[in-house]
Amino acid sequence: MLLDLESIVLERLNGHSKCAGHCEEQTKLKLLHQNGMLIGCYICPSGYVSLIVQYGKKLQPPPFNVFLSSLSQDNVTDEDIRIGTRYNWDMGVDEVDGPVLQEAYWRQNYRRTKDDDPSRLALFLCSKCSSFYQRQLSEKKALCPRCEESVAMS
Repeated sequence: MLLDLESIVLERLNGHSKCAGHCEEQTKLKLLHQNGMLIGCYICPSGYVSLIVQYGKKLQPPPFNVFLSSLSQDNVTDEDIRIGTRYNWDMGVDEVDGPVLQEAYWRQNYRRTKDDDPSRLALFLCSKCSSFYQRQLSEKKALCPRCEESVAMS
């Protein structure tokens, strides 16, 4: 039986790592469906987006670049994206011959104009509504402004 892409990602690629560029906390994988793409966001408890991955059978960078550019003030180029191929032997998926999937991935700390200012804007994912938003890197809130407002009004 062939596994669907989302199941493969959840079962075989759902590991933990340290937050890159924000804190030393463990990240967790949050899967989203955005613009017809399966997107994995590795986020820390504060919602900082440490890593964004597009998963697919055969990936082309331009749609992922456009998606990433829409999330931040930066223009994401092909040089900012890494693409890797995962094979059946690598993933332990006997039901597939050869390549199982491709991953296109981007980290905020890959940015070409690296700025370590703690008050710079960074990309976060709201823990309540799963929307992307920007705020200062040094802030420790896990909700977007809209959800913060709705919680405050409750």
